[in-house]
Amino acid sequence: MTPTLTEPLSGALHELLTARCLRERNKELVLALVAAGNRGEANPLTRHWAAPAGPGGRALPDGLGLTVESVLAEGDTVVLRATARAGRAAWSLVAELRFDAAGRLTQCHDLLVPGTTTAN
Repeated sequence: MTPTLTEPLSGALHELLTARCLRERNKELVLALVAAGNRGEANPLTRHWAAPAGPGGRALPDGLGLTVESVLAEGDTVVLRATARAGRAAWSLVAELRFDAAGRLTQCHDLLVPGTTTAN
């Protein structure tokens, strides 16, 4: 007798794998935003540091770097915990980002906590 998947089991497996793929895709999108910020590109995660620059552009301070501490995803929501550093200043950033089915950012709520300043 050859084992076969029953229809309900196949459907449940498909839903599980689809949900996992979406979570992983959304986490990758958040990590791409972090990488863009580390390249100096203004985005929702770096808006706290963005200053007006030139026609319609935003500039980030030199040396601003985000270090990912953790990334958690559930459904269409990703929570990022990161450390941001620019010069001697440091901040803790916690952001909740929500994506639509196509992978577009629809909501971004964040909390920025100033850290300690280090001596040179």
